[in-house]
Amino acid sequence: MVCVALAAGVLHGPSWGWAVVALGCVWALIRQTRALRDLTASLDSIAEHPLPEVSGVVGQLVVRLGRRLRHEGRLRSAVEGELRSFRVAMDAIPDGLVVIDGQHQIVWANRAAGAHLGIHLPGDQGTIIEQLVRTPGFAEYLSGSGDQPPFIFQPSAALPRTYSIRMIALGERERLLASADVTEARRVEAMRSAFVANVSHELRTPLTVVHGFLEHLSDHQAMTVEERQHFVRLMSDQTRRMLSLVDDLLTLSRLESDDVPASNETVDMAELLAQLLAEGRGLSEGRHRIEVRCDGPGLRGSLGELHSAFGNLVSNAVRYTPAGGAIQISWLVREGQGIFSVSDSGMGIAAEHLPRITERFYRVDRGRSRETGGTGLGLAIVKHILLRHQADLQIDSQVGTGSTFTARIPSWRLSPARQDQCDRDRAD
Repeated sequence: MVCVALAAGVLHGPSWGWAVVALGCVWALIRQTRALRDLTASLDSIAEHPLPEVSGVVGQLVVRLGRRLRHEGRLRSAVEGELRSFRVAMDAIPDGLVVIDGQHQIVWANRAAGAHLGIHLPGDQGTIIEQLVRTPGFAEYLSGSGDQPPFIFQPSAALPRTYSIRMIALGERERLLASADVTEARRVEAMRSAFVANVSHELRTPLTVVHGFLEHLSDHQAMTVEERQHFVRLMSDQTRRMLSLVDDLLTLSRLESDDVPASNETVDMAELLAQLLAEGRGLSEGRHRIEVRCDGPGLRGSLGELHSAFGNLVSNAVRYTPAGGAIQISWLVREGQGIFSVSDSGMGIAAEHLPRITERFYRVDRGRSRETGGTGLGLAIVKHILLRHQADLQIDSQVGTGSTFTARIPSWRLSPARQDQCDRDRAD
């Protein structure tokens, strides 16, 4: 540009030289203005579009600015990605998490907090949490220190769920509220307490009887042989009952804690039903008519466990069927499943008791159960043994008519080799 201006000045005079210089400055100014305009327009989308090329000092500044903006853009994208991952992870946690400020206003909450506490973002952000959780005592809990026990509450009677809330300090003002569904844990704890109470009660009764007889024997030296034999026989009955209870407790404990699947030995059902018939006859002592029908293959499973489960069903039928009643034991295949059933003509079970009949120590008639000598654990043992064999128990009963207990066993546990069948109708 300087050379052109000098040449114009020599050829046409100084005025032409200055004119060329002025035109060059205008042209340079226009060029820089356009470059700055393009730079300004591209700053907002620097991550997607490259910066325009600008020469000189401004160009160097543009290059440095572009590098800095791109670096900050990458950092911002990384932080946003980590924040999205954090939110996804927090929403996947089954426990509710809520952050509140010093005025108890909701700052942030995850998805589980909506199910536990009814908090849904972004609509509830900034809301005072006591306006959403209106449980008595909750406001007082928030006003306390962070080292107090968890706050336990039930949101509504219509939804029988129980939750616990633990408060954790975050910095000087903010606090984290962690909620958890403790419904199942409290149910298990209630069952454990009831179980301990039932075991204590069941053992205390025979121990009290035995202790009383021993005191009577020690205080009365002049007793006839018949009286002593009578007391000894009663004490023997009570100790036998305690031994039976302890055996059932050990069996049930082993079944509940054993994670090893049931064995796959071949069980001859014809032989097993013959044993069940003999045991039923011995317990009945001729007071019932017992029929057996065996029209099915063998089984793959644990002979000892299946014998215990099926034997419990047979003994229950004998115990709860009045003298002169009928009991039928059957084994057959229906729709590809093995069906073992015990039917009786006993007193029956009311419908409201059926959902709980397999619970430990649950008795429809506690007094009647004591008379029959049951421990209250038989059906619980049956349920766990069937679960170990991937089978289920179905109970059909009508008061005054009788009951049918049916074990449905999956087809893959049926033995392909057909066993010798029992007589189809063997009566006592």
